[in-house]
Formats: sequence, C-alpha cells, structure tokens
Amino acid sequence: MSGPLTLRFTTQAQLDIRRITSDLSELQGQVASGAAAKDLQGFGGASSRLLNAQTLKANADSRASLINQLQARFGVQGAALGQVAEASNLLAQSIREAISANDGRGIATELDLSFASIVSALNETWNGQPLFAGERQGAGPIKVKTLDDLVAAVGPQDIFDEATRHQVADLGAGDPIVVSAKASELSQGVFDALKDLKLMINGAGGTIGQPITATQVAQLQNIADRLDIQANNFTNEEGRAGQLQKRFETERARLNERSNLLLKEIGEQADADVAAISIKLSSLMTQYQAAAKTFSELSKLTLLDYL
Repeated sequence: MSGPLTLRFTTQAQLDIRRITSDLSELQGQVASGAAAKDLQGFGGASSRLLNAQTLKANADSRASLINQLQARFGVQGAALGQVAEASNLLAQSIREAISANDGRGIATELDLSFASIVSALNETWNGQPLFAGERQGAGPIKVKTLDDLVAAVGPQDIFDEATRHQVADLGAGDPIVVSAKASELSQGVFDALKDLKLMINGAGGTIGQPITATQVAQLQNIADRLDIQANNFTNEEGRAGQLQKRFETERARLNERSNLLLKEIGEQADADVAAISIKLSSLMTQYQAAAKTFSELSKLTLLDYL
C-alpha cells in the first residue's frame, strides 16, 4: 500500500507546484503591469463598467484637447482683430491731425500703411486655415492686393473669397459654436471707407494738398467717423473672441476634472492591489516551498524503502 500511496502524494505535490507556479506567475504579471487582469474578460462583471468609464474618459480627453487647440487659435484671432481696429483708429487719427494742421499731404501714405495692415490681419491663418474665410481652407479671404484693386472692385465678390458657411467648433455637446464671423461680415464697412478715401485722393490728383478745402474737410471728417465706427466693431468682435476663450477655459477645467474622476474610477476597477498581491505572493511562496520540499523528499525514496 505504501508504494501507491507514495506515488499519489508525489503526483499531488507535482500538481500543487504547477498550480502555485501558475498563480505566482499571474500575480507577478499584475505587479509588473499594474493591472488586475490582462484583458476586459478578466474583469468579469465589472468589464462593462470599466469599458464605459474608459470610453467616457477618452471622449472628455478628446474634447479637452480640441479646446486646448482653440485656446491658441483665439489668441491669434484676437490679435488679428485688434490689428484691424488699431489700423482703422490710426488712420482716423491721422486724418483728424491732417485736418487740424490744414495739411493733407501725409494721408495717402497713412492710407497705404493701414490698408496693408488690415489686409494682412484679415488674411491671418491658424494651423494653415484662414481665420475669417468660413470653413474654407487655403488662401486668405481678401482678394484685393492693392488699393487700386479695391477701387476697381465692383462688388463684394471682387473683394472676398470665402465659404458660404461659417467655421464652427463642435465640442461634442450638441451645440456647435461659430468660431468667427467671416471677413465680409466684419470688414465690408472698413473697406468701403478705405475705398472712398482712395477715390478722394485720386480725385485730388494723387494727394490731398495744403491747404485742405472745406469740401475735403467735410469728406475727410465723414471718413474718419466711419473708421472709428469700424474700429469699435472690431474691438467688440475681439471682445467676443475673448468671451469664447474664457468660456472654453471653463469647459476645459470641467473636462479635466471629469477625466480625473473617471481615471480614479478606472483605477479602482482595473489597477492591481499591490498590498493584497504582496500578501498572496508571500502565502503562495510558503505553499510552494512546502510542496517542493514534499516532492523532493518523496522523489528520494527508492524500492528499498518499501521493503
């Protein structure tokens, strides 16, 4: 009886060693990876909750990333709008100073500088996309290159090249937000004022001289007032961009907080409990040593031990 009994104990010791070795390998894998299971199937009933949390976190992170990009865009957009407002104000100021000095010879130069600054600002891009061309990609929305081009323009179609629809940002909340008005909506008034001033200069033989006539004073004052109005419009639009930037900043903070909460939930579901694993490893090592010792002692027995 002792022979078969010893064989049974030896076989059982081998099975125990294999089982313990497999358990040790799994626990060591959890320590190495930090995960309680290799895949979703390993989480059992918690797998659906884990998958849902991971999906929600990915969505929150994606929206926060888009907002980060938009924050940079609004910085560039605000600067461009402010540049148009400043160029319009400076030209209006130069006109009034010329009227005050009764000397209009410098107005043509100021007009050239302001036109170039305004066109440059309205053709500004962000990540290769025009800021004020609607959803269209490619070149900026202002087609006219010179004041002579502006004078020759018959209608808005000769000045602007933009998409029919606005560029919008969809943060996944079901409420797409218009990122910016189009150039034609923003700047038709300022280009009308610039065109009228250029026509006035052309009519005066290329420059407004000294002294300035009463008729010219009235025309210049009208153009300066219109430029002030347009500058205020661009300043208001710059303020709107700032409001959107602040709104997105608040949304980004909310999304980051949501992402952190979901990360904590995912960790509670998926992360390995290192303290508990350490206790299990210690217990398994004790079992392994005992099984290995038993197997070793039984393996040393020979036929003489049964006689």
